[in-house]
Amino acid sequence: MIRGAVTRNPDGGLEAWIAVSVMDADGEPQRYDVIVDTGCTGWLTLPESDIRRLGLARAGSRDSITASGNAEEFDYYETWVLWHGQLHEVEIFQSIDQPLLGMELLEGSRVAVNAWDDGDVIIEEAQPV
Repeated sequence: MIRGAVTRNPDGGLEAWIAVSVMDADGEPQRYDVIVDTGCTGWLTLPESDIRRLGLARAGSRDSITASGNAEEFDYYETWVLWHGQLHEVEIFQSIDQPLLGMELLEGSRVAVNAWDDGDVIIEEAQPV
């Protein structure tokens, strides 16, 4: 089980945050706080500064549709994330600012969010019914 918390952002909106362990270029886990974003169809996004700190090599680039509906090209990087106690190979897309956890990583999980300030975020491994 993965636990996190809901917090208010500077604009007053609610965000569901959890911590994930992302492997750096040396295979060492680094903790990152990320926003759970069910509107993000990828694995993870991290700002360029965090990707540099991880020492990851660029694996390529892909077009993606942003939340505003625009198609943009984004660089991506491959690494491993500790998820439900196991290492999973993931693609991390370079973002402008927000670290996001998307639906690719959430696949096979049950997500519960108490959507109020300081509410619980609980992600459990689950099987489809």
